[in-house]
Amino acid sequence: MNAVPLLLIRALFGAAVVVALAGCSDEREPERRERVAAPAGDAVARLTWLSPTDGTEPALWLASREAGSDVAPSDPAVADWRARLADADDRFGETDRMIANRAVQLETMLGEIKVAEPARELLADFSGLAAKGSRSGFSDLCQHYYNLRARGLSRDAALAALRSEGGGKAGEGVP
Repeated sequence: MNAVPLLLIRALFGAAVVVALAGCSDEREPERRERVAAPAGDAVARLTWLSPTDGTEPALWLASREAGSDVAPSDPAVADWRARLADADDRFGETDRMIANRAVQLETMLGEIKVAEPARELLADFSGLAAKGSRSGFSDLCQHYYNLRARGLSRDAALAALRSEGGGKAGEGVP
C-alpha cells in the first residue's frame, strides 16, 4: 500500500507540472514602454542656455538658433560660428560656451528693451574691442554694453564708449 500513495503523489505532481507548463507559452507579452516623442527638428535651436553639462557644441547651437531649426554639424553656418568663437577665444578669458551663452543672453536682454541686435553682431562688435591675447572679459563687456543701451545710447555710441574705456581691458582693440 505504500506504493499506491507514492504513485498517487507522483501522478499528482506530474499533472501539476504539466498544468503549470501549459500555462507558459513561448510568446511573451510585449513590454509596455512609455512612448517618447522623437526629438523635434528644433530641439537645439530652442535651447535658451547651454549648461556646463550640456554636450551641445556652442557653434552648433548658435547656428541652429540663427536658422530657427536644428542644422547639421557639417552645415557651413556651424563652421562660421566655430571660426568666430575661436577668434573670440583668442581675445576673451571665457570659454566658447560662456561666450555663446552671454551673447545670446545679451541678445535676449536687449530684445526686452526693444533693441534688436543678434548675437552674431554682438560677438563681432565686441571682438573688435578686444585685442588678440588680451583675455578681456566678454561678460563684463556684455553687462556694460547693456547698461549703456538701456540708458538710451545708440549702438555706435555705446561701442564708442566701450572703446574709449579700453574695451573691457582690451587695450587699443586692434584685431
